[in-house]
Amino acid sequence: MAIEAEGIEFLIIGITIVMGFLANRIFDKTQVSQVILLMLFGFLLGQVFGLLDVSSESVIVSILPFIASIALIFLLFDGGIEFDIFNLAKTIPKSMLFTLLVFALGMIFIGGFTVIALGWEILHGLLLGAVVGGSSGAVVIALVERSHIKKETKSLLTVESTLTDALVIITAVVLIGLITAGTVPSVGSLVGLFLSSFTIAITLGIIAAFIWIFLMNRFEMHLYSYMLMLALLFGLFSLTEMVHASGGIAVFVFGVILGNAKKLGKIAKIEWVNPVSRTSRLFQEEVTFFVRTFFFVYVGLLLSLNYFSPIVLGVSIAIVALVVLGRFLIQKLILPDIPRKDQGIVVTMMPRGLAAAVVATLPLTAGIMIPLFQEFVFTTILLTNIAATVGVFTFGRKDDNGEKEEPKKENGKKDNGQAKNNKENHKKKKASA
Repeated sequence: MAIEAEGIEFLIIGITIVMGFLANRIFDKTQVSQVILLMLFGFLLGQVFGLLDVSSESVIVSILPFIASIALIFLLFDGGIEFDIFNLAKTIPKSMLFTLLVFALGMIFIGGFTVIALGWEILHGLLLGAVVGGSSGAVVIALVERSHIKKETKSLLTVESTLTDALVIITAVVLIGLITAGTVPSVGSLVGLFLSSFTIAITLGIIAAFIWIFLMNRFEMHLYSYMLMLALLFGLFSLTEMVHASGGIAVFVFGVILGNAKKLGKIAKIEWVNPVSRTSRLFQEEVTFFVRTFFFVYVGLLLSLNYFSPIVLGVSIAIVALVVLGRFLIQKLILPDIPRKDQGIVVTMMPRGLAAAVVATLPLTAGIMIPLFQEFVFTTILLTNIAATVGVFTFGRKDDNGEKEEPKKENGKKDNGQAKNNKENHKKKKASA
């Protein structure tokens, strides 16, 4: 039974923030994903110790759509302002091809598996494949930075994790629209639906971004500028959803334009005040940390013992195996010549994160009832983060081949310096003689 002592909620909030900080520190030191630690902490709070009421009638469960929308807004906005479209344009085409093929093949594998093994409708299976089809940029980037692999491999995995958050959300939103329509439309109407949703959302996101840039340059707002930007962000999301387009895409585009505004201004030869100041970025990092920490603990609260039933574990393990198979096949096709340790990292670097957890709640919010859908997604998030952590421990360590170049250069520099010193000493001796 949940504890009802006055003030216990504030104590739990404080402990949760500390846990988020500790999870990040543990991740920095050991590469054990903070997603695992935070979800397990939430599971302990709700299911094991019963400190919070997580029954189906509880407030915690009832506010799920609101919490999911808040997390989605901050996730996409943060991803947008960190998304360097100019560097992305310079990356190897193989990275883009790898990302799209891995995502598509994962959807096909998982969709086919659910149709055959679970008797699901094909759109429901593809929706599950889309939701768990993308890796988490926040986790992947931090993991590969600490892995001793080639820079090209790091670049590929960074590009993949950056793109797939958007792919997950966009594809899931389109599939949810198709399912709620009740019929499978023709290719023409499908393309029309896809383009109209994208066009409206992108247009509104661009308009909102330039409105904010204009306001920042016209009035030179500094005090409370971040709060005003959040007001515009929430208004943009709401307005876009009201016109039946994707609020998430609009928010992402808004963030991309603001994050690249200075470079865009240079190209257009316009002097713009930076619409996202350093202070705003730092505060955004703090807010994102807060939202991410509480959302994953919240996801852990929603975990139940049913999530670890034989059927859920079995299907989730099968999903992870299919993802690994898809990554292995595409890696062999696109990147056959990379070192073996890089191959291992590429295949296992598949941690699912906040995007999958947020989007997993959207079908139920839209009135789509798919048996055990959230259970499969949340368990897959946990298992893929475990797999990525094991992959880094196994394939991401230093080896003789990967770590000799740097010392040789340093030794060379030291030798050259020593030689110069010897020459100078020799000259001094001659002069004194």
